[in-house]
Amino acid sequence: MREYEAMIIAKADLPEAELSKMVSKWETIIGTDGGQVVKKDTWGVRRLAYPINKQNRGNYFVYDVATNQANIHELERVLKLEENVLRSMVIKLADNVNVENRRLELQQQAEAAAQRAAEAAREKAESESLGARRGRDDE
Repeated sequence: MREYEAMIIAKADLPEAELSKMVSKWETIIGTDGGQVVKKDTWGVRRLAYPINKQNRGNYFVYDVATNQANIHELERVLKLEENVLRSMVIKLADNVNVENRRLELQQQAEAAAQRAAEAAREKAESESLGARRGRDDE
């Protein structure tokens, strides 16, 4: 199996039922013949860098998948035909992937990023409190 990353931007104003129906359709195509979704990120509705089909906002989905090439071709075909998809892009990350090792690696990366963010927030809070104390000392 190969590893791919797929980014899909859907219309922002879609009803939740229609959106979940589309997402389950994508995941069914990916899962055919043993394919798996390694990681799924839903970024939610965001402002687009430029209007696409007179739309200024889009609902972002990012998938890290392990599947075969035929499934990816079918996914790309379906995404091109879907009128509620504004843009999509699929790139190949690796020719061979061990799904369990990749999941573990992605989980470790997420934990490390969360730890760095918590540390940065703590340092920011400390510097702000130090600045506030300095402000009182100057008075």
